[in-house]
Amino acid sequence: MNSKPLPGRAEDIEPFWLAYQRARNVKVEGFSASALGDTRLLADERAELVLAGIKRAHATLHRDFQKDLEPLPQIGDHLVVLDGGGQPRAIVRCTQVELRHFNEIDDAFAFDAGEGDLSLRWWLTAHRQDFSERAEREGFEVDERVELLLEWFEVVWPPTPSPDPAADPAADPPTGNAPNLSNPA
Repeated sequence: MNSKPLPGRAEDIEPFWLAYQRARNVKVEGFSASALGDTRLLADERAELVLAGIKRAHATLHRDFQKDLEPLPQIGDHLVVLDGGGQPRAIVRCTQVELRHFNEIDDAFAFDAGEGDLSLRWWLTAHRQDFSERAEREGFEVDERVELLLEWFEVVWPPTPSPDPAADPAADPPTGNAPNLSNPA
């Protein structure tokens, strides 16, 4: 299960994205879709943490954006979070972006990243290992001053069940099941 996450398929992602726009009555020009991990297992775990509201931030090596010539995320950008199988699980909207060196990560970011025991010690240990393994595999240097892109986000889709379904017309049915998006209206 250490294989790379599967890429998302447009026929799965597009209806998920359109359901969000229709239900929330928003018109957003573009979005990205990605797993938040480089293995299927990690992508699944992080997607669940996002859905549970525990993971509210994510760190990426800044070099990943530079080598792929991708623009940096901006406040207001949307991301469809994919699981390890490439299925859309959530849509998040970026609320804050920062560049920091690895040795500048603090307790607050580690807590917002929502992984492990939510401590800075856990985050530093896990990510030091992850970034070192990637550096060895991909042939680049990494140290305590490696630059990271930090993103904070809020989940905007799927809707969370509200105690009073009449209070939110886009809320899930009282069973709490996710809406069936395989055949959108």
